[in-house]
Amino acid sequence: MRFVSRMASLQLMIAMLALVVMGSVTVMDVFLKYAFSRPIPGAYDLVESLLPVVIFNGLPITLLRRQNIAIDLIDHIAGERGRRRLITVADAVMLAMLVLIVWAMIAPAYQAWEYGDRKLELGLPVFVIWAGAMTGMAGSVLVAATMLFHRSAKP
Repeated sequence: MRFVSRMASLQLMIAMLALVVMGSVTVMDVFLKYAFSRPIPGAYDLVESLLPVVIFNGLPITLLRRQNIAIDLIDHIAGERGRRRLITVADAVMLAMLVLIVWAMIAPAYQAWEYGDRKLELGLPVFVIWAGAMTGMAGSVLVAATMLFHRSAKP
């Protein structure tokens, strides 16, 4: 559990760094465009490329802290035992969905690698973006599996 927690925290730091870069580049791009008519070349590509890093690397800590959106319609009726069962079912569904998403990501990531697609202005290989997203998803799957199978991870 300690490894998973540290890994999720590291991924959170990566997501935060990417978000700071995205915000800074956007602010500087707008400022330079309107102040000096010289926007940052490739700013759009950079922000677009960092967005999956923010999303997929921020997900593991959200799952680990159980801060995902939950609608508790029957939790108060089910009692403590029923609530634990509902949490276990939700953890199993979450793990299944994350595995399904990873499986769906494999083909487009492989195609980006095979065709050698690149971002227009930056020349950044699109596969690098997919690799960042897949790394984040691997962390999410690991956290979801830990939440399902590790007893001390239950609230």
